[in-house]
Amino acid sequence: MWERLKNLKSLRGVRPWHIWKLKFVDARLYFISIFVGLLTGLVAVPYHYLLQYFFKIRRDFFDSEPRWYWYIPLFILLWGILNFVAWLVEKMPYITGGGIPQTRGVINGRINYKHPFVELISKFTGGVLALSSGLSLGREGPSVQIGSYIGCLFAKWGNVLAGERKQLLAAGAGAGLAAAFAAPLASSLLVIETIERFDAPKTAITTLLAGVVAGGVASWLFPMNPYSLIDVVAPILNFWESAKLFVILALLISFLGKIYAWLALLFRRFYPMIKQPSYIKMFYLLCIAFSISLYAVDLTGGGEEFLINQCTDGSMVIKWLILVMLIHLFFTLISISSGLPGGSFIPTLVTGGLFGRIIALVLVNKGIIGVENINYVTLICMSAFLVAVIRTPLTAIVLITEITGHFDVFYPSIVVGGLTYYITEMLQIKPFNVSLYDEMIKTAPFQEQKRYTLSVEIMTGSYMDGKTVEALQLPQDCKIINVHRDRKDIDPTGVTLIPGDQVQIEMNAQDIEKLYEPLVSLANIY
Repeated sequence: MWERLKNLKSLRGVRPWHIWKLKFVDARLYFISIFVGLLTGLVAVPYHYLLQYFFKIRRDFFDSEPRWYWYIPLFILLWGILNFVAWLVEKMPYITGGGIPQTRGVINGRINYKHPFVELISKFTGGVLALSSGLSLGREGPSVQIGSYIGCLFAKWGNVLAGERKQLLAAGAGAGLAAAFAAPLASSLLVIETIERFDAPKTAITTLLAGVVAGGVASWLFPMNPYSLIDVVAPILNFWESAKLFVILALLISFLGKIYAWLALLFRRFYPMIKQPSYIKMFYLLCIAFSISLYAVDLTGGGEEFLINQCTDGSMVIKWLILVMLIHLFFTLISISSGLPGGSFIPTLVTGGLFGRIIALVLVNKGIIGVENINYVTLICMSAFLVAVIRTPLTAIVLITEITGHFDVFYPSIVVGGLTYYITEMLQIKPFNVSLYDEMIKTAPFQEQKRYTLSVEIMTGSYMDGKTVEALQLPQDCKIINVHRDRKDIDPTGVTLIPGDQVQIEMNAQDIEKLYEPLVSLANIY
């Protein structure tokens, strides 16, 4: 009792100046996040540029229709490149796929980047080479992970506290997406919806600051956004006609999302069952990419160029578009299942956009909308299909609005996206990145983890603020093992927590996914 009274007495008069001190500490963190965004932009934008540069070279080659024997050295070269990328993934497993699940794992503490600089270079190189070979992958996932690597490096170089480390990781991840699409607001929402999965104010601010800077770098080097070339004209429909259209779009998109989720699970299970050496798998994969390139080279590399061409001067043949959409869908699922570096964001947008164009053409034939309204339906379906597959309604809606600049589709996307989210919840469609994350933590190395330490920072007015360690009611098997205050470690026994304290909570490693958000919320305010 005497120790507790002594502790409280020692805190009198300390709190006001201590809070002011924390404001300066926060300002330092925000300042560092700006540099995280700047460096991420300077790395992720060249990544985007190289993808476009190598894609143009490959497209010019196929468009020139050279003699047959010139295809042989190109095929051998690309086959060697894919084998090299597969070797990189084998040596550094964390660079596989898009990187969003790995980034979430790092923030949660499940993963530790032991060699962030080497992995950064490998992710950059592997992503450029895999997409340049023609695989149907996106640039956004690698950009997100590249940003998280940069955030990790700044956390080490800047000697930031353990509780602040995840803010820099999240800021880098958001800056990566902002650099990929020049969409800083959507990048902040992506971090909240899929990576951090909770709206800590400091995380939101650092992510937005880094995203704005990285997006500014992207806009400076890529002043021309191809999505801005898409013209949108909203159809003239009364309330009930619009409501009926939105419900139909949500139902159709949700149905396609269910099929996509089922096929993605099937392909991910089937690919490891192929008992062939890696170089044989890469041979089959390149054969598919090469065959599609001979027919429609714009459909490879994610298919973004193909979709934009369809929106600006596309085909009106429904059967042909259905065939192309199915080819792209299956090619995307095969490419993602390979585990090579590359995201699924852009291929998902392309699939949703092609499906939306098919629906729009059917509506045109029925006389419900005009030809000038096709892109209106296409963009809404792009946003809604992203909601159905990745389950990020805010990110999807804001992203389409930011990259196209058309507010005509903003409110319809909210309605259709909201309906799609509700229907996909009823259909029990698991978000794609969540499925990948769950698969990752079910592997042997993660299952063997016993205990885990989570660092949280106490904020003013939170549940933990002003309470002694013994008075806190924590979940079962959770224990505070250390309090870090003013760059010193304090024995938690009898300590009254104040804002700025870095509290280390030990728990069972297998409980982190369930307890991360509840425990962080005890130390933060919403």
